Amino acid sequence: MARRYSWLVIVALMVLGVFVVLRVLRGGGGVPPAGQGTPQALLQKAQRALAEGDKAKFLECLAVRSSDHRAAGEALFDYVQAAQALRDALRKHYGKNAWDTFVSLQANPTQFAAFVWPRDQEVAATAQIRVQGSEARVQLSPESGPLMLRLEGVWRMDVFPLGNGVRARREALIRAAEALTKALEGIGTAELEALAQGVKQAIGEPQ
Repeated sequence: MARRYSWLVIVALMVLGVFVVLRVLRGGGGVPPAGQGTPQALLQKAQRALAEGDKAKFLECLAVRSSDHRAAGEALFDYVQAAQALRDALRKHYGKNAWDTFVSLQANPTQFAAFVWPRDQEVAATAQIRVQGSEARVQLSPESGPLMLRLEGVWRMDVFPLGNGVRARREALIRAAEALTKALEGIGTAELEALAQGVKQAIGEPQ
């Protein structure tokens, strides 16, 4: 009888172990990333990762549910890095309002500039954040669209759709990053409006 019970205990522990492993895999890892205990802390961490060029830290800030989501997150990081470099160069060469003009000439200015955050480290302190249960809606600036956050043990930015739509988003981000890099190379040899139109056309190409 004792031997029978010992086998039952072993089986129960095995089932429990499988359950724990599945939960860990589903959650994207065993140890929750640090610095994401509040929406403000999450924004600060994402801002710092962008400023330091730390792709791994930035990906920790995103709700990644699949390999497609991770690939899209990497493309988003590259896009933001390219956009920030272009923004700095445009302001230096064409004047302080050059980036605003460049953005206004895009097909969807709000979406185009949604993740091109100011370099100001206080962006998390000045953002308007409205929390409702396990979700939060963030307005980083008056001209940017809303950013959705989700509490999944820690707070994460929920920026990609479920299903096959994430692949199209990734392709669009890659195309946009390439267009921004090309525009950066053209600074000084083309008018600001021409650079903006070139990016607009490249981003608007059929997928």
